[in-house]
Amino acid sequence: MSDPETPRPEQLPEGKIPPRVLREVLRRLGGGAGLDPGPASGEDAAVAPAGSEPRIVLAADPITFPSADPGWHAVIVNANDVAATGGEPRWFLSSILVPPGTDAARAVQIADGIRRGCREVGAVPAGGHTEVTAAVRHEVVAGAMVGVASEERVKPSGGARAGDLLVITKGIAIEATAIIATEFAEDVRRRFGPEFQARSARFLRDPGISIVPEARIAARSQGVHAMHDVTEGGVATAIREMADAAELGAMVEEAKIPHFDESTRLMSRYGLDVLGAIGSGALLVACSEAGTEGLLRRLEDAGIPGRVIGRFVPPAHAIVLDRGSSRRELPRFEADEITRLP
Repeated sequence: MSDPETPRPEQLPEGKIPPRVLREVLRRLGGGAGLDPGPASGEDAAVAPAGSEPRIVLAADPITFPSADPGWHAVIVNANDVAATGGEPRWFLSSILVPPGTDAARAVQIADGIRRGCREVGAVPAGGHTEVTAAVRHEVVAGAMVGVASEERVKPSGGARAGDLLVITKGIAIEATAIIATEFAEDVRRRFGPEFQARSARFLRDPGISIVPEARIAARSQGVHAMHDVTEGGVATAIREMADAAELGAMVEEAKIPHFDESTRLMSRYGLDVLGAIGSGALLVACSEAGTEGLLRRLEDAGIPGRVIGRFVPPAHAIVLDRGSSRRELPRFEADEITRLP
């Protein structure tokens, strides 16, 4: 007889594992072996038990899609997860997998990108593994960042409270914009011109996919209860993860969600929903109404745009997108919108 707890056969779509499957995966991991909050859907990082000071913050994320600078990219996305939990990135571990035929100079370039990324976020490369293997079609850099945080600065994704305002930094679909402009460079140049393509491809660094500076500001600000890094599935998925983790509803004003013109035009060209496109570079913050003005002022002083886009509400309410004249449930994205690209 088969194990009654074994999930029935199901082919998974590309991208993040669907939430229902992820919940079962996390259940099998055994509750975190004492980590707080431990493996949990929607949480950016795990935090060591409260008995240790400073607390240890741990995060892991791979770069699996083609990237011009995958070493740097891996450092930044892992540092983002640590910072979005209130931690300071300190040590980075990496597994670099490249396909047969990779030039030796390319492996060195990837390592150099890791060094530059670590210098940017204040971490050091602590080791890892490098391998040439036919198991990958292109370069994959799987990273893990270890950081530290004082107990009062730990801000889990699920810490929002009813009445908190929802703040976002920079804008949405930053990473998706850079990916599309790079992967479809010829088409983008033909449709929108070479200057538009070059500017969009630079989105990784300007406005940039790092949220470490704004996370540092938010973690030190009065009234901040939760933070979450916008990644796969875009801003809609990130908001839903925060609300679900806190067992709350949310009211989000669509007109207040900041868009870049480049992002809007590219998503329209390729038939993608900007709300569901990978968005590293934007940080979501749940902050008390009394503390929000001070948070926005500190962000502005640092040259980081911040905007209130909604509010967390009691759990009896749904997660709603307010469109002015109408309201609907915030869209769900089982996979990131860029996975629909040809």
